[in-house]
Formats: sequence, structure tokens, C-alpha cells
Amino acid sequence: MLYTKVHSINIVSGAVCAVLLSFAATASTAFAESSEKLLLDKLVQKGVLTPEESMNIAKQSTAAVAVTPDKKTKSVRVGARFQTQYEYIDSNFYAGAGSPVDQSNMGFIIRRLFIQTEADLGGGWEAKAVLDMARSESTSYLNDVYVSKKFDYEYFSGKLYAGYMKPGLSYEDALSTFALDAVETSAVTNYWTCPINSRRLGVGNRYTGLRWNGNVKQVEGLTYILAVTNSYQLSPTAIANADNRLAYWGSVHYAKKIDGVSLKGGVYTMYSSEANSSVTPSSSIYTVSPYITLNYGGWYIWSSYTASGVENGKTVGGSYAQANPYGVDVSIEYRFDVGEFGKIAPIFKYSWIDTNGRGVQMSDVQRHATSVGGSFNNVQEFYGGINWYLRGEDLKLQIGYSYMQFSGTPSDKNADYGGDAGAFRMQLQVKM
Repeated sequence: MLYTKVHSINIVSGAVCAVLLSFAATASTAFAESSEKLLLDKLVQKGVLTPEESMNIAKQSTAAVAVTPDKKTKSVRVGARFQTQYEYIDSNFYAGAGSPVDQSNMGFIIRRLFIQTEADLGGGWEAKAVLDMARSESTSYLNDVYVSKKFDYEYFSGKLYAGYMKPGLSYEDALSTFALDAVETSAVTNYWTCPINSRRLGVGNRYTGLRWNGNVKQVEGLTYILAVTNSYQLSPTAIANADNRLAYWGSVHYAKKIDGVSLKGGVYTMYSSEANSSVTPSSSIYTVSPYITLNYGGWYIWSSYTASGVENGKTVGGSYAQANPYGVDVSIEYRFDVGEFGKIAPIFKYSWIDTNGRGVQMSDVQRHATSVGGSFNNVQEFYGGINWYLRGEDLKLQIGYSYMQFSGTPSDKNADYGGDAGAFRMQLQVKM
């Protein structure tokens, strides 16, 4: 074991914090002291811990330093990642009753701040715990928190995960937020994966459950993922309601390299009988999302299509009906090698959403935008920017402009009703 028994405190966040700090202390006493102060001060500031609980955790983690680690534990790694961002967003409603309306906002933010520990426990067992201190309590401070076990047999190999993690809804959803080719995820990814409301779907992102990442040894490059989780995202420590059902996820992927061209394609799927919790009683959502990627020299290209069937997903004539929204993403990036200065990469992305009458507001897909004009049916996004990979993903500067155009109404997608939300963002990313 890496730490002594931690006495229980009133909230789960405190227990997680103690584990993280004990890991940090084992790896490096100097780093632990600075990490401990940063983490505990942040939790007290956000009201997650009281000052008294903070003092108790500090004492527990200090006691853990004196404990000799179990010799079977191979290694413990403590790290941190953060993104700091400047953004200027302008929302404009220009066609429809009540127009024109123009509102804007700007400022600097800490977009993400991850404090994490990873442990190789030996025998194929690994553990990971990550806190995102830039999140709000409503979307959970926990990021990835799981234990995993590797299996490798003659006809059977892969890794089993148990805990809180991404089961995988689409290509961009499955990416690390520190490996994105744009400053923010696309309108499509936001519409499907951000917290659910009467418009956004709230599937994808992170869930609590089991996930299996498997390899097909008989076919080189063929992999698959299977997962079973709770129905509701961003809920790591509680079941969302008394009759919660489960969600089921499956994807298959095939990668091939031909004459210097790396190709990969696959499809993500999911089903849950209660994922649409925006209605009472909760209703089902199923999703399919095929994708393809290409890498040749400095070219990095990917495209995906995401479609869902949402039971009771819209209202027609005062009654609920099924909504069938779909979205398309295309991304093209070219990375120029500039020697000791890393790589410079211009990027262009395009996204399209047809909500099929479910509707979308500006703030649903353009982060921090003011929703003027109410709900629209369609969104298209044009994104252009520059990525500077100074040290790969470890030190990266991104500058980009996202222009989202909204049109139609939920009841008439061709109506003369429109607006736009433009966002200029600049982000510096550091991984330690």
C-alpha cells in the first residue's frame, strides 16, 4: 500500500484529495508540499472543504510520507496540466421578431487545471486519479478516476477499466482535451456531449462504469471498445435517480498504413433507455458516429458524422415526438516543421448540425456566448486558426476564430430567422 488508512471525513472530495496528496508525497516531498497547498486552498476557496477538513487532510498526507511503499508497486507519477485562455465572444441576432440584438463579452480564464497521479501497481494493474480544479461542482471536479488491468493471452488481449472515464461517443469526444486541434471542441461535439438540457443531448463525456479496450490479435490494426455505465454523464459519486438504468457503448476501429499514409476508420455507438432525462419520465437515446482519419507527412485530416434517435426529444402540436438530430465535422490541419521552434500548423474546421426540431441556442454550442434570439434549428460553424507546437502537446499555443451561424426555428428549419456567435480565442497549454 502507498499510504496509511485515511480517517473518513464528511465529503468524498476530501478522501480523493487525501489519496492524491499521499501519492504526491511518496513521489516527491518537495512537489507534495507545493501541490498540497495549491490543492487544499482551491478546495477551501470553492467551498468543497472547510478549513478544519483541510487541516485534517494535510495531517493525514504528512503521516503517509513516512510509510514505506509496497515493493510490488513499480512506480508512481505525479503531474499537472493546465490551459489558460483569452476569449472575446460576440452574439448577434439579425433576422426575426425582436432583432437586431448584439451582445459581447471578453476576458481571461483558466480553462482547465488538472492535478493527477498515475500508479503502476505491478502485475498489469494500474490506477489513475485526476482532479480538474477549473470546473464547477455541478460538472464534477473529478476527471478520470479509475483502476485498470491488462490481459494478454494467445487469442485475447486488452485492458479492463473500472471507475469514472469516457466510454467514447464520437471521434472528437474520445480525444484528450489536451490533444484538440482547435481551441474548443466543435459545435457538434458540444451539442452532443455538454450537460443535458431541453436542447443539448448530454451523451458522451464521462460516466461511471466498466470499459474494455480490446485488440483483435488475428487482424493487425483492428481494435474495439465495449462499456457499460450509468445512464447519466458527469455523475461520478451518486446515481441520478431511483430508477436509473444503464447505458451501453460499443465501437470498432481499424488502422492501416499504406505507402506513408496512415489511415484509421471506425464507428462509435451507444444506447440508453434513460439518457434523455430532460423529460419525465426519462426516455431513450441511441447514437451512431462513424469517422475516418488520415495522416500523410504534415497533413492531419479527420471527419465524422454523428446522428441520434431521441425518444420524446421534441414537441409537435403540444405532444412529444422523436427527434433525429445529426451533425457533421471536417478538420484539416497541416504542420510545418520549424526546427528548434517546433511546428506551426494552420487549421480549418467545418461543422453542421440539423437538430430536427429539438432546437439549439447560442450558448449551447458556443462556450460563454450570450443566447440572443432564442432557439434555432440549424448551426454551421467555420473555424480557422494557428497551432504552434513548441514542445508537441506539452507546450502548445493555439489562436483561432470560431464563427457559428444559426438559422431556422425548431418548427420550421427554413424560416427567415437567424443569428451568429463569433469567438476569438487564444490558449496556452502546458503539461508537466
